[in-house]
Parts: sequence; C-alpha cells; structure tokens
Amino acid sequence: MYAAELHGKVPSGITRMEDILASNVFSFFKYANREIFLKGYLDRLGFKISSQEAIEAELIFWPRYEEKTEPDLVILTGNYYLLIEAKYLSDFGGETEKTKAQLTREIEGGMLEARNYNKNFRLIAITADYIYKKNKFKSVPECFSHYLTWTNWQQVSSFLNDILNNNLNLTRHEREFALDLYKLLDRKNLRGFKGFAILNASVSFLERLDRIFFEAKTARFRGAFIGFLNSLSLPETLYYCRRSIFFSHRQSNFTSLLQSGKLNPVRDYIFYEGEGRGNHGRERGNPPADSSGL
Repeated sequence: MYAAELHGKVPSGITRMEDILASNVFSFFKYANREIFLKGYLDRLGFKISSQEAIEAELIFWPRYEEKTEPDLVILTGNYYLLIEAKYLSDFGGETEKTKAQLTREIEGGMLEARNYNKNFRLIAITADYIYKKNKFKSVPECFSHYLTWTNWQQVSSFLNDILNNNLNLTRHEREFALDLYKLLDRKNLRGFKGFAILNASVSFLERLDRIFFEAKTARFRGAFIGFLNSLSLPETLYYCRRSIFFSHRQSNFTSLLQSGKLNPVRDYIFYEGEGRGNHGRERGNPPADSSGL
C-alpha cells in the first residue's frame, strides 16, 4: 500500500481517508521492530512500557462498543488499555438527539473494557493540527479530561525522523520500511515542525567553506533534507533586518527621462528609411538608394 500511494497509483479519494492513514501508520507499529518503534513511540507520548511488554502488546483495530461506537485502535500493553481515535481531514463526531458525542462514548466504552482487563484506561486523540485546539475537545466532560492525551500525525513523522537519524542498529529492511512511512507522511504534508527556537542556537563558524549550498551527501540519511542549520554553521545568531533587501513594487527603480530636462526634437532620421523590403531586396554590394538617414 505504501508503494502504490507513494507513486500516485491510489485514487485521491482513498488517500484522504483517515482510516487508511491510521491503518498505514499503526500497521507499521504492529509489524516493525516493536522494541524500537512501538516502545519508542509510546514512551514519547508518556506511556512507559518495557521491551517485553512492547513485543507482547496486542493491537486491536476497530473494536466495537455499544451504540455503534467504533474507535480506530486499542493497544493492550503492560498496565495500559490505550484507545486511539485518529482524525485527518475531519472532526470528531458531535452530540446528536440520540447519541452522545463520539469521544464521550469512546471514553465510557473504553473505561468499561479497561476495567474488565484490569488495566489503566487512556484515550489518545490524533489530529493533523500543529497545535492543540481546545475547541475540538469541548464535547469531552471535565470529569473525563484527565483520560485524554492529544498528539498529531506530525509527531509520528518527527519520531521516525529521529530514529532514522540516530539509530544505527536498524536492519536494511527496518530502515526501508520506516523511510517509506516517513515519505508517505511527508507526501500528506504531515512533516514535523521543530519551531523557531532552533534559529537562535549559537554555532561555531567553519574555518573554511567549500560550498554555500546544501550538499546531499552530507545528509545523515538519504531521502530527507536536514536543513541548512544542521549542514552549515553560522558566525552568530540571526537577527532581524529592518530594511527591505528585495524589490519593492511601491518604489520605482528608474527615473523618468523628462526629469532630466526638455527633450530636443531630432530633424534627421536616426534609423534607416527604406522601401520596406530590407536588405533582401538589394543585390549584394549595392548601397541603399537613400542612405541620408543613417
């Protein structure tokens, strides 16, 4: 599925479905090296589990609760019952005359199931937003808010990027598998954003610069751009430039000829005046009939 979508062989209507995205991402965590990927990702979200618990984790896709409630995924691992509800281009379902809001129903159903498993319940809500948007979770009652953990797809992308850059123990197949998922998220514009604080980092200046542009072979792993700040060093922190260094359409870059004084009329021709046939109408070596205009 990764290859087909990466090469544009899947209809856009399917690639925009959040169920397909959730399946692609969490199938990766199910089948990839769990000690590295599943454990590492859950650790980043604040759920500490052992390597053995990651290996033995059970991933249940689209379980069914009452009132036709169907979360995207449940992960049973260690002491946790982790319910995952993922959104991509849509919002969480709201309350209707017959049913409660989607997240409320999932929390109530998940708490009941977690109690049966004797595990601690948590709901992980995933969206495509770069920041937490409180209004998307206004349907969750205050008494349930401590069960909720928010994250985004960009966090998955950042996690994969860190693993690919820093983990040297990946096998070739693990690296290719993770890189395909990273490219897929990037294709959907779900690449992580590290913030502007990195621009204020003070780095030493290279004594000798052979190039001023990014060179692909300096990347930590092929297939991703690590940024200019990681590939070049700057003499000092960046500062704000108060004057425009680019063309401004509000200011004219030329001066009118009339400002130089009155133009004098020219009595003689300054261009050749002929019969309209040009040089092609004359025999080679014969001068024009009237060359006074030259």
